[in-house]
Amino acid sequence: MGSVLLAEDNVDHQRAITAVLRRLGHDVTAVTDGVEGLAAAAAHRPDLVVADVDMPMMDGLRMCRAMRDDPALAGIPVVVVTALLGPSDPRLAGSGVTAVVRKPFSVRELADVVTAQLATDPAGPDPAADAAGRDTAPDAAGRDTAPDAAGRDTAPDAAGPDTAPDAAGPDTAPDPLTEALLGTVEAGVVACDTRGRTVVSNTWLRRTFGDGAPERMALCRRDGSPVAAGQRPLARALAGEQVRDGDLVAHDAAGRLRSLAVNARPVRDPSGALLGAVAAVHDVTAEDLARRCYECQSQVLRVLATAPDTGTATGQLLEAIATTLGWPYMRFWQVDPLTDRLHPVAAWTAPGERPLPLPDSFARGEGLAGAAWQRDELVWVPDIRAPGAPVLPEVAAACAYQAAGAVPVCSGGTVTGVITFFSDCRQEPEPSLGILLTGVAGCIGAYLERRRADELALQLAASTEHYIALVGHELRTPLTSIGVYTDLIADSPDTTALGEIRDLLGVIHRNNAHLRDLVDRLIDLAALESGDAELTIGTVDLAALTAAAAADVAATAEPRGITVTVELPPHLPVPGDQRRLRQAVDQVLLNAVTYSPDGARVTVAGRADGDVAVVAVTDAGGGLPAGEHDAVFRRLHRGSNARHAGIPGSGLGLALTRAILRRHHGTVALTPASPAGPAGTTATIRVPRVPPRPA
Repeated sequence: MGSVLLAEDNVDHQRAITAVLRRLGHDVTAVTDGVEGLAAAAAHRPDLVVADVDMPMMDGLRMCRAMRDDPALAGIPVVVVTALLGPSDPRLAGSGVTAVVRKPFSVRELADVVTAQLATDPAGPDPAADAAGRDTAPDAAGRDTAPDAAGRDTAPDAAGPDTAPDAAGPDTAPDPLTEALLGTVEAGVVACDTRGRTVVSNTWLRRTFGDGAPERMALCRRDGSPVAAGQRPLARALAGEQVRDGDLVAHDAAGRLRSLAVNARPVRDPSGALLGAVAAVHDVTAEDLARRCYECQSQVLRVLATAPDTGTATGQLLEAIATTLGWPYMRFWQVDPLTDRLHPVAAWTAPGERPLPLPDSFARGEGLAGAAWQRDELVWVPDIRAPGAPVLPEVAAACAYQAAGAVPVCSGGTVTGVITFFSDCRQEPEPSLGILLTGVAGCIGAYLERRRADELALQLAASTEHYIALVGHELRTPLTSIGVYTDLIADSPDTTALGEIRDLLGVIHRNNAHLRDLVDRLIDLAALESGDAELTIGTVDLAALTAAAAADVAATAEPRGITVTVELPPHLPVPGDQRRLRQAVDQVLLNAVTYSPDGARVTVAGRADGDVAVVAVTDAGGGLPAGEHDAVFRRLHRGSNARHAGIPGSGLGLALTRAILRRHHGTVALTPASPAGPAGTTATIRVPRVPPRPA
């Protein structure tokens, strides 16, 4: 019986697997993580390792790769149990595992795999082939029937000794002249005999794919599916086929994915008898990359030409780049000018991949995205777990990705966003790929800038027409009253007493005052928006300012039974103009009281949110109709329900509020007070707590 090391973080699963192994008579050492598993493997040198794939700190695949890199542990077979990865997952093919047990599994299934692995030759089976799903279980007689590199059955027959080839290499070495000749070939050359045993393999093949090549090469298709034993090129050639297969990939000795074109054919003597097979392995990674770069560029340009809006384009662009370049995860981050941080806008994840545990935002220089933003250049990370890598440690620990990168997206000479990507395999910086990514990012930046300009132009045209109509209405209404009542007074007899026309004069006076206020506010708004209105910037305690404004509005609301509750921090300092910020807060509070019914409650809350001060005012009114939460910030625009209810107002208060806050590099937004229903509205003011960065 053998010694088995079990690495499983799920306590119930650990106990169950331990019970099965001990029932088979094996000694079991159990740990809960891949890091502990490596240490235990080095200390105990077990006959077999059983590891879960999904474990904290270090997962089972990383643990297996680390064992394969350690000469003292490289020969130990590793069985992984997983509920995450399918049998064709490319990560299995490049990990070096010797067998896979899918959860849920039965006691018999686990026992059969363990028994088969412990019964194999000490040199070990082909781990790549086992990871690809080849049968390594013993036959009815208890013999190992694992196929060799060519895919042929190498089990001994019943009449004779075991004639399986030695996995350590060919059993006959070529003569020095042939060896020297093959060493000059910048391609892989391999030959096998009629039983599939390797008799010749050249230096290039072993140097590129390791000393175990070709036996331990884990061949896959471009889609990541492993090549079955009987479909490997030498096996097909031994079956009499002339093979020209350009749809293959394999990881080299450094873990990088190589694109391969393999030509193979059978070798026969003059009589036609089969002597074996030969194969030439060509590295076509550069050609394949050029093709994928061209395809990526074409798809990106197609998306930019056909996407109906920027939101749709962003998601389609990530998918186009990721699928053509073979990246399982991409994300687009956009710079928020208010917080001066990167926030996620869109993401693309390959089917079956789990989202990364990324933070909601990045500061300049923080993490991978922040590094690209700060440097304003492409950042390439061949190994995300290497010391000094800009990928956050918690992100690297939570995924099986090997490499990553980020490229800034610029608009008008300024970084406005960052695209990040992750790769399943180690990926060194590639100049042509870097040029492609930089060019694609430039196209995306120009596209987003142009679309924003087009959308703003359309909005401006629509707003201008709407504004002219509203101005006409707002001016004509008081002018009509003034004109009509003036005519009535003019038509009165000269003997009419002043008392009889006092009411008429009152109407004229009231509409004249309204008209003057309207004109004054329009001029003030124009000055704020054009920058002509000067601001006196100093340190303003937004908490104290809001508390004073709330106290004043509470006094006017008291006759209607409206209560104003305030929850503010002791201090909330911001750089700004005291008078203008008070004007903005007053307007938001006045709206809340105006649109709330009698006896309602208006709440005022403030807080610091990172580098931003936030003041939120919530009313108990009827809310705004869907689609009007942004429209009410336009000049002279009022909510349709407010107009129909006869609530007085000019439609300039929120427009002035937004203009004031924009001059302070802040924002104001209206949202429903509760997602459950339309009643109530929350107005949220956000002001930077630190002066903006110089352009």
